[in-house]
Amino acid sequence: MEQKNIWPSLLSDFPAVSAAAWAEKTEKDLKGIDPATLNWITDEGITVKPFYTTEDLAAIPQSETLPGKFPYIRGHKTDTNHWQNLQEFVVTQDSRSAVDKAVLALAGGANGIHFKLQSGHHFDFEYAITHLDILKNTFCFSTNTQPANFLKEYFEHLKKKGLSLHGLKGFLNQSQPLAPETWSLEFNQLEEIVELTKDAVDFYGVTVNGAIFGNRGASMVQEIAFTLSAAVNYTEELTKRGIALTTVLRNMQFLVSTGTNYFFEIAKLRALRWLWAGIVKAIAPEPEFAAYLRLHAQTTSWSATTFDPHTNILRTTTEAMSAIIGGCDSVSVAPFDSAFNQDNPFAERIARNIPLILQHEAYLHQAIDPAAGSYYLGTLTRELAEKAWILFQAVAQQGGYAQALQSGFIQGQINTTAEEKFRNIASGKEVLVGTNKFANKLEKMPFDIEALLQSPSFDATRASYPFEVMRLAAMLHFQKKQARPKAIIAIIGQDIQEHIHAAFAKEFFDCGDFQTEMLHFDSVKAALEKLLFTDCKVLVFSSSDSDYTHFSKSFVAALKNHKHRPALILAAPPENMKEELEENGFDAHIFQNCNALSIIGRIQERLLTSDLPNFI
Repeated sequence: MEQKNIWPSLLSDFPAVSAAAWAEKTEKDLKGIDPATLNWITDEGITVKPFYTTEDLAAIPQSETLPGKFPYIRGHKTDTNHWQNLQEFVVTQDSRSAVDKAVLALAGGANGIHFKLQSGHHFDFEYAITHLDILKNTFCFSTNTQPANFLKEYFEHLKKKGLSLHGLKGFLNQSQPLAPETWSLEFNQLEEIVELTKDAVDFYGVTVNGAIFGNRGASMVQEIAFTLSAAVNYTEELTKRGIALTTVLRNMQFLVSTGTNYFFEIAKLRALRWLWAGIVKAIAPEPEFAAYLRLHAQTTSWSATTFDPHTNILRTTTEAMSAIIGGCDSVSVAPFDSAFNQDNPFAERIARNIPLILQHEAYLHQAIDPAAGSYYLGTLTRELAEKAWILFQAVAQQGGYAQALQSGFIQGQINTTAEEKFRNIASGKEVLVGTNKFANKLEKMPFDIEALLQSPSFDATRASYPFEVMRLAAMLHFQKKQARPKAIIAIIGQDIQEHIHAAFAKEFFDCGDFQTEMLHFDSVKAALEKLLFTDCKVLVFSSSDSDYTHFSKSFVAALKNHKHRPALILAAPPENMKEELEENGFDAHIFQNCNALSIIGRIQERLLTSDLPNFI
């Protein structure tokens, strides 16, 4: 019997609304203000508009946006949006403890384990195979110590136990995409790995580690472009060695990081698949081989903070959501205290439960590509893909990924972007709750501050690191001196702008764990009489230009031979006063959106060297 749609269509009741009509309505609500004033520009150079319509999707043929169909913008899944919840464990010389934790994790809801080995020489395969159901769950490994030999030993132990490689699930991550000195050596290892995994159809031996770009502060355009460039380089080198292209493509996986820019991260994964499909179409007789691409996402270390670490739970939740809605095949969530702790069962359980909640309470696994139909996300996908393709071509013009790496082109691009992000965080333009905004002054540190600062595992590539070092140094000063370093913000006059700069300076040093005091003076004379005899580590001066000149000539001269001379900072944006600032003895200037990184460095260098080494 023919089934009829008994539900009446509602679409015909609502007339189509053009972009021009939306703009007209928006301008009316804004009382004549141009709606373009609501636009904002991202780190990727993308202009985000206040609204999007179907007209913005005109550049993406709708016939090419079905799930499971080339070019796989909406992924290769056609049944459900299931993903694997992989728990990460760092493996030191004692691999048995990591295996024991893996047993508990699998019993607690994880359906896979990612062992991150500091050295592959110390992994107890016999113990792992005895205690873990190798063929039931997914087991993945990251190692840079002879990965081919590691995998060969792993497979030999499996064969001794009578376990078939055909049913094996997992991946091996062996790459170091930002280590030019070892790049050429990778392919000897990769060639052997591909040969070893030819019968393990669900075990991926060629992992392109694109996560390292995002974890070091790269823009999303850079992440996409450099990951694709590395993948093309892998493909070209392996096929030159006689490995069939289809074998390489079947064996390839992208490992990516997802950050806190929620919608952009969703679009990033979609754009990555789209561009990869275009590359495969250009090099393979059957472009459908692009569907083999596996995406493993991990929450980024870039946004992880040491202070107020429970805020990391919120960050990793949105990061995991972006990865899942973007269509990843597996996801790993880092424990909320991973910036300073490697062993906390409670934090590990919370990390494991985040994907479980997104499945059992948000039901994200029941909808293939939940982002489908969004004009905004569709437009972001296209714009990220277009910009990433331009950068991808720029890498090709450098001679390809390996040459661009050797010349420093890739590292230079990432460093420039990361430095800008560092400046935005230090100046408060970008907020990290609990670190550079809304700091918890009553927070107790569950670690040895000096030991952490000197630990090689304390990640210096994170966004919050420079700001954290200043605050940790101030806290260490308190431990050794039994007094918090003092910062005085001196304001002369009643000018509102001077008060705004001073208020920003106070918040800046408050978040740095300084004891801050705001002092108001009616005149320079009154300020001089008070401040020359005040003991403090930092003195921030806010006044008019004329008062600044008078103050600097008198105050700095008096402090020339002062034993405990404070760092002098001017609360103003004197873009044309840099030389005068230095001549008059001031160390820096501070204001909203300033380059506060230089202030952090100077404070540590001048004030806290007696308490700990220089970490900035």
